[in-house]
Amino acid sequence: MSSQQPKRGARRASRTVVAAAVIGSVVAGALASAGTASAQTSNVSRVILTPTATPSDSQSFTWRSTTAGGGTVQLRPAGGTATDIAATAVDTSSLSGVDYTHYSATATGLSADTAYEYRVGSGDEWSRWRPFRSAAKGAKPFEFFYYGDAQIGLDSTWPAVVAAANAKAPNAAGSVHAGDLIDSSTQVQWTSWFNGMGESAATTQVLAAPGNHEYSGDSALRNWKMNFEYPANHPNLGTIGALADRAKGDTDAARQTAAYFAHWDNVARETVYFSDFQDVRFITLNATQSTGYLRPATLPACSVACPDAASLWVEFQAAWLDHILAHNPNKWSVVTFHQPVYSTSTGRDEPILRANWVPVFEKHNIDLVLMGHDHTYARGFKNSDASGTPGITTGPVYAVSNSGAKHYTLAPADDNVWTRNGATQVRRGQGVTTYQVISVNGDTVTYRSYVAEKTATSPEPEKVGDLYDTFTITKRGGIKHVTEAGVEPPAADGEQRVKVTVPERAPGELVWSIDGGNGVVDLGTAKESGDHFAATGSLNPVRVTDTRLNGPQWSLSGQVGDFTSAGKTFSGKYLGWTPYLGGNDGGAVPGAEVVTGFASGNGLSQSATLGSAPVGHAGGSSVLRAGLDLKLPVTVADGTYRATLTLTALG
Repeated sequence: MSSQQPKRGARRASRTVVAAAVIGSVVAGALASAGTASAQTSNVSRVILTPTATPSDSQSFTWRSTTAGGGTVQLRPAGGTATDIAATAVDTSSLSGVDYTHYSATATGLSADTAYEYRVGSGDEWSRWRPFRSAAKGAKPFEFFYYGDAQIGLDSTWPAVVAAANAKAPNAAGSVHAGDLIDSSTQVQWTSWFNGMGESAATTQVLAAPGNHEYSGDSALRNWKMNFEYPANHPNLGTIGALADRAKGDTDAARQTAAYFAHWDNVARETVYFSDFQDVRFITLNATQSTGYLRPATLPACSVACPDAASLWVEFQAAWLDHILAHNPNKWSVVTFHQPVYSTSTGRDEPILRANWVPVFEKHNIDLVLMGHDHTYARGFKNSDASGTPGITTGPVYAVSNSGAKHYTLAPADDNVWTRNGATQVRRGQGVTTYQVISVNGDTVTYRSYVAEKTATSPEPEKVGDLYDTFTITKRGGIKHVTEAGVEPPAADGEQRVKVTVPERAPGELVWSIDGGNGVVDLGTAKESGDHFAATGSLNPVRVTDTRLNGPQWSLSGQVGDFTSAGKTFSGKYLGWTPYLGGNDGGAVPGAEVVTGFASGNGLSQSATLGSAPVGHAGGSSVLRAGLDLKLPVTVADGTYRATLTLTALG
């Protein structure tokens, strides 16, 4: 995952108001990120980045193409010389009469924390050049998304959820998907899922766990394995400890166990894996218990002490999980899978998963356990991890999320899988579609869940766009605390705290603040001065933040329409401005002065530049300001006038 991705041009309309004897409203648009103008073919599609075990020095790419003769990744440091990497043809598929070949390739020998560009294809058929950033070695702050089931609403709800998440955290390094990405494993549905992901799939890391619906119509996960390329660090006889001994010996049970373990080398491949990213070990498990998929085509006969395939499969992963957590060099650990160990909706329960996996989670005090399947929301902890101080726990956090349009009913608050198994739901809800933004920053991990959609009957009071749930995990000096919103973790000996709250703001947008929160800049009452009325004031500050790679140029211009008041009007040419900078960490240059058109000229009735930045400017924020100067003839009738000043950003 890359902690610094180029802006994706999130657009947002907001309103600032200019008032005087004249009052005008200012409508500004968001800073758009210009895409690279390069040739692109529709014959190359479903381009996706997936992490290797060590994404600081390597990167995997997958795509499909109508060209069956071979595929290539062309990779270069941003602005540098490209290297060709030959791809492997993984599988084939067909959709609407079109045949596709699916390709995968892995680039190695990358430099850590470095901006790269790539395209995929062959011959004359290429995708456009896209950016990504290799992971840093060791700790570096980043954010990632956690999505529950997309599954239903792939052409409506799902793209809206992804768009909302990217608008909230446009620099997110990647996404974790807790299974049931689709409803049935058809090419139509997979195409819809990729369309909903948009550029997120092709420019940030995607870590996904299979759910039960990935097996629907695809018991061998053929579509899964042609769409994703994941590390081959899945469980094997060398990483499951004493469990491997069950496959030894000359008994029916041992022979059958050995057959299962051999078959599961393929079952676990690309469905059970881990990746180390900037001081976090991301682990994906496969929670399926379908014996149809777990059973090999031929199985030795067994009549005494025979293994149960579903239970053994879960134990197989538990033993591997215990091994990789015991040898985890990272500060943080996150695990994701589909069916929850603590089910949330009515009629659900997963006792085999809970019995085998929860003890490992608790033994190694894993940080986040991210699940799906139940189409409700819940987040909480095992009661044995309570600290005795309200709002503070010390163990793993268990979360279930739903990111699609399918909704189930919560089990009763006082009688559910959690309460019956020594666990507490801190936050629970139904009828809500959510996405989660998780921030990793040194000693803290901050989890925020947001409402993306609601059903008409949802009892939850939050509105779409609202923060739904949040907590923070803090680790200092080997001590961990999970704290609810507003609760501070205990201070260590000799430690003093300095605290400041900065309001959340999506970086990379053109953002403007409004004095007093009401959007009004009051120019007061225009004063008569000889042959004209005059009023002055200041445009509300506009903060431009640009962290795109290589500092592409941008400019912000403004143009005002006519001023009107109850059928009366005068020209916007009478308004002028003098741009200046209120702060400049982003290499901006103020625009030229535009004099009022009272004596001559067109003033701001013609578009004029408020500020700009040249190619190669510093990454950061610039604050654009302007003194406003209004002069109008004394013949203008009295009244409170309004006009619209439209700000247009090009980048």
